[in-house]
Order: sequence, then C-alpha cells, then structure tokens
Amino acid sequence: MSAWFSAYGSYVLIPFIAAAAGWGTNWLAIKMTFYPLHYVGKFPFGWRGVVPSRIPKFATGMVDTTIGRIGGLPAMVDAVDMDEVKSYFLDTATPMIAEAVHSLMRDQRRVMWENLPAPTKKLVYQVVEMEMREGMDSLTDDIHDNFERLLDLRELVVRKCEENPDLLNRMVFACAAKELSFLVFSGAFFGFAFGVVQALVWLYLPQWWVLPFFGFLVGTLTNWIALQLIFTPLEPKKIGPFVFQGLFLKRQQEISREFSRVFTEEVLTAKEVVHTLVHGQRSERTMAMLRSHISDIMEHKLVVQLVTQGAMGPEGYADLKDAALEKAIQYTEELAEDSRFNKNQAHAVQEMLHERISKQPPAEFQDLVRPIFHEDEWILVAIGGALGALVGWGQLVMLFGERLITNGAGLN
Repeated sequence: MSAWFSAYGSYVLIPFIAAAAGWGTNWLAIKMTFYPLHYVGKFPFGWRGVVPSRIPKFATGMVDTTIGRIGGLPAMVDAVDMDEVKSYFLDTATPMIAEAVHSLMRDQRRVMWENLPAPTKKLVYQVVEMEMREGMDSLTDDIHDNFERLLDLRELVVRKCEENPDLLNRMVFACAAKELSFLVFSGAFFGFAFGVVQALVWLYLPQWWVLPFFGFLVGTLTNWIALQLIFTPLEPKKIGPFVFQGLFLKRQQEISREFSRVFTEEVLTAKEVVHTLVHGQRSERTMAMLRSHISDIMEHKLVVQLVTQGAMGPEGYADLKDAALEKAIQYTEELAEDSRFNKNQAHAVQEMLHERISKQPPAEFQDLVRPIFHEDEWILVAIGGALGALVGWGQLVMLFGERLITNGAGLN
C-alpha cells in the first residue's frame, strides 16, 4: 500500500488541489467584482471593484431597464396615496404655521409685527392656515402631474450610490446572494471533476505543459460554467423527469421582493426624493412651481394682499414671498425625514415594484443583475485562467519537481 501511495499519491492529490483552485479562483473573482470600494494601489498597479468603478453605468442601466420596463417613475408615483400625503403634510405642518408666520414677519417687518394686537396676529395665522389647506390640494396635484419633469430618477439613484459606494453592492447581494455563493462553491465541485480528468491525462501524458494547461482550464471553465448555470436556460426546460432553469431565474418571486425592499428603503426614500427635487439638476423647475403656488396662496385673499403690500411696500412683499419659499422648503425637508411617513409610503411603492418585477419575462428579469457579470465576464474568466495556470505550475513543481529535474520535459 505504501509503495502504491508513493508511486501514485501525487496523482491522487491533483483533483483536491484543483478543487481548492476552483473554489479560490471563483472566490477571488467575486471579491474583485465588488471590492475594494475605492481604488487601492497606484495606477497601473492597482484595482477597484468592477461594480464600484462603474456605478453611473450600472445604476443608470438598472433605472432604464428594470425600473423603466415596469412603468418607471410614473408607476411609482401612482402607487403613492396622494390623499395620505396631503393629510400627513397638513396635519404635521399645521402646528408649525404660527411659528413660521411669526418668524417670517419678525425677520421682514419686526417693528410692525411686534406692535400688532394679539387678535390681529391670530387672524393672520387663521387666514394663512386656511389658504395653505386650500393651496395644498392644488400644489400636490401639480407635483403629481409633473413629477417626471421635476425629478430625474437616474440622477437620484446615481448620486445615492456614488455617495455610498457599497449601496449598489448591497442591492446586488440582496438579489443574488445565493447565486454568488453557488458561484464560489461550484468552483470546488467542477474543479474536482476537472482535476480527475487532469490526473488521468497526466498519468498517461506526463508532459510539463499538461498541469499548467489544465490549471488554466480549471480556472476559466469553473467560472464560465457556473455563470451559465445561474442565468441559463431562460425558460424552464424539461429533460426527462427534471426541469432546468437558471438558478437566478428560478427565484424571481423571492428576488423581486428583496430588491423592492432595498430599493424603497435605502434609495427611493421621501428624504432623497425631496432633496433631489429641491437641490437636483431640475430644481429650478421645482422652485418655479413652488413660487407660483406660494404667490397664489398669498394673493388669494385680496384684503390680505393689499394690507401686506401697504405695510411692507412692493419690495418687502416680494421679499416676504422669497422668505416664505425658503421656509416652506425647510419644513418640507424636515417632514420628509419622518421615519414613519417614509416607511408607509415605501411599503406602497415596494408592493408595486414586487408585483411588476415578479411578472417580468425571464429575458427582462435577468437584466436586474446580469449586466454586472456580463460586462466584465471575460476579465473574471481570464483572471481565473491565469490563477489556475499558476496553480498548475505549483502542482508541477511541488508534486513532480524532482522528476522534472531528473527527466526533463517528458516525465516518463
């Protein structure tokens, strides 16, 4: 037995080494796809994960394909209960009205305001509250009807992902964590299978190039085969008693649920929407709309308008409108940070996204994460091949180095 192991033990080790190489190359390929989040090293001898280095491309693609195909921003806006939004802002903002009016008037015409009788101030508060309630309906309807013109969803998603480079990674992991694990561990299985073939070929063809060549095959094919099993076949295909379909596509219901949760809870929040509306590239449109509605609210009551203009003058009245706009934006941003409100609205959009994504044809559904792997699949496969070839050289040197030195290229 000891003589047999001495003669053939090295051959027995080849499949196990190939399995470790298959696992290791696939693990490294996944790590290099998503990490590091920031460039490490010095160009050209450095690396940044494929996903973090191309956030604008992948994030925009996600918006244009997955979100765009299910109705885009209009579908998400329609999923929100606008009556609930109106009620929330009115109920929450009403207690702030007196504070806001008092602050505005003190800043603009402090002496005049301080000398007004308390009943007059109370009347002003009541008039403003009444006008705001009437104006809120018109404003929210206007925003709802023009939301796509006011908000650039691509800008919001890209900005959010660039501010937090790990966010896009988390969305992918939420969708494809099981598939990524399969990609890694299948490397060991396929590596062992290729290792058996490698050992047999080496036994009958002991040439110096055999082990590095098969190492290259192990590194490339384990990665490539695993990716094919994840995404193909697109449609369920029955072979005998078995039904085959890409692993990612089999979990469409589960994945659509998880993606919708992460997207609505971490990306498309009320806070981010308001921030983009007010500070984004299309903010001038939002400002023009708000300014128009504030003017309507302030000028709706002719008596109030004439009294205010008479007391403050035309320039002071214009300044008051600007100050009212700033105050309205300030309070809106504060209200949008309410976690309870965010959660309620996110749930409605989440359910809509889940329902529509889960019903997508497989060819469209796979685009949720497939472009991330497909974009640089050749790089990952090439890296796997290079590492596999190095492992093959290592096997040659460590297991058969003495025979290689003794006999040269042919190890018979």
